[in-house]
Amino acid sequence: MKRLVWILAAAALAWSQEKQPAEPTNVELTVYLLSGSAQGTADDVPQDLATTVKQLHGVFAYKNYKLTESFVLRGRSTENFNGSGASIDGILPGNGMRYRFGYRRLWVTGSPPRTVHVDSLNLYLSRAPVTTKDGKQRSDNVASIETNLDIRDGQKTVVGKSSIEGDALILVVVPRVVE
Repeated sequence: MKRLVWILAAAALAWSQEKQPAEPTNVELTVYLLSGSAQGTADDVPQDLATTVKQLHGVFAYKNYKLTESFVLRGRSTENFNGSGASIDGILPGNGMRYRFGYRRLWVTGSPPRTVHVDSLNLYLSRAPVTTKDGKQRSDNVASIETNLDIRDGQKTVVGKSSIEGDALILVVVPRVVE
């Protein structure tokens, strides 16, 4: 009887540990906005993006690529799917366009290498607001990229390409699970 009690206690302990919610994991997304142009000859990107740009040259007919903007967005994983997302916005240097980048939720699975799953990852670019004749402010959406994706921890991923006035806008994301 004593042995049965110990077995039941061990089983109950194991079951309760399985049912415990997983600890949230912080994930840092490093985001690069690249522009591709039919003009020029030299790329202007950091060394850690050289391999990515070399692959882009093999896929698209743009003559050069340059880094337009980069930023980091850190959020918490939501294994139970009840968490909220994260977003960041700003103004692109040079042309004054506004960007908004974010996601609805993300979560991490696996053991190293881990996979980061992102729902509703999105990037929106718009022109600065203008005031119309009736006094209302309006801004035009210029480009957008939205998707769900799975990326390995540390993997550089070209998420999408859009175009702005003949040039390419390329979104590259690198997730890093923060222990």
